[in-house]
Amino acid sequence: MTLEGLTSASLGEIKTVFNELEPVPAGARQGFFRASFVGPWWLRASAGPGLVLGGLPGWQGKRFIDANTATNVLQRRHGVEEKLRMSCQESVSAVDGRMGVALIYGADAPLPWRWIRDELRMLDDNTWLAMTVVDVPILRGLALPFVLQREA
Repeated sequence: MTLEGLTSASLGEIKTVFNELEPVPAGARQGFFRASFVGPWWLRASAGPGLVLGGLPGWQGKRFIDANTATNVLQRRHGVEEKLRMSCQESVSAVDGRMGVALIYGADAPLPWRWIRDELRMLDDNTWLAMTVVDVPILRGLALPFVLQREA
């Protein structure tokens, strides 16, 4: 499925695509990746306000400091700000049970981020499909997609 196709695909269709992709290798995890929301209209419409409520207003994407560390990039009135570092870990995917790569905020992160993991798979070298999983019992089965695209 193309990036354009993901934009309005159902969560089930996106999960099927995700399950067929390979995890992002360590060598590719460098630089800034601009985020865009994909999936059903209700998810795309609520993603930005949800991030504001979660403490990430103006979220633009993620910057990989190195292969094992990333941070969120926010556009603020005073300029660009980085917030909430994550570690990048190889682990079993909560989405499909395969070995994969996930960004983990850690137990000391503020709520709700300590419960969130972003799993990463490659659409191509510069475009990744990510699935956000919230590790609380009632939401554990729900994976929310977004795309990360490398910028120069």
